[in-house]
Amino acid sequence: MTAFCFFWDVMPDVVARVKNAGCLVLHQVGTEAAARMAEAAGADVIIAQGIEAGGHVHGRSPAFGLAERILAGTDLPVVVSGGIATGEGLAAALAIGASGVQCGTAFLATEESFAHSYHKSRIVEATGEDTVLTDVFVLNWPKGAAVRVIGNSVTEGLKGNYLGHDPDSLPRETIAHDDDQPRLRFSTDSPLRTTTGDLEAMALYAGQGAGNIPDVVPAAARLNTMVAQARHILKGPVRNGFTAMS
Repeated sequence: MTAFCFFWDVMPDVVARVKNAGCLVLHQVGTEAAARMAEAAGADVIIAQGIEAGGHVHGRSPAFGLAERILAGTDLPVVVSGGIATGEGLAAALAIGASGVQCGTAFLATEESFAHSYHKSRIVEATGEDTVLTDVFVLNWPKGAAVRVIGNSVTEGLKGNYLGHDPDSLPRETIAHDDDQPRLRFSTDSPLRTTTGDLEAMALYAGQGAGNIPDVVPAAARLNTMVAQARHILKGPVRNGFTAMS
């Protein structure tokens, strides 16, 4: 079955169009209100994204607290997202009744990822404390759209004033390129394999789980390690019909 995953605003007409085409709809949310809207719009799975997540972060609640509150108000499968990079995180999610986890940073730092090797190396070197939530990397997105990134020269220049930046007041300065496409300072673009230029000053997305990512490995190896760790931890059945691994 074809599946669509939506994020940020809940748009019922778009969800309905996809559902009418027979597709599965996953909707990532950052608040309980958005979860209720997504369910009312017809979502099949709710992804509870916590403030620990890398990249664009919609809400301001810790992932597990948000997931527990959403679970209490829905019978839909709920997936936990934000700062999870190990089997311990997967096991913890299943233990509270979630149906699984969504991982971003853990698979950004894999061989198959199209991220630039510089970005991957920064993730491996970073800890969760090295990440910051800021809306300075906002060009191409609406005002107030915050992201979690590894701190760099741009965030250091903010002197702790990470939030409250207006994209209309930020300069448009080219600092890198992807082929003939310019990449601007303060844009949401992160460095890809094809990017050249000042990679250090770009948005280096990473969640607070970065400290649990010691190396760049094949995606299958990371997945298998997480599953093996979770199997070792879990001992019994959990909610939503999911049988714990044994």
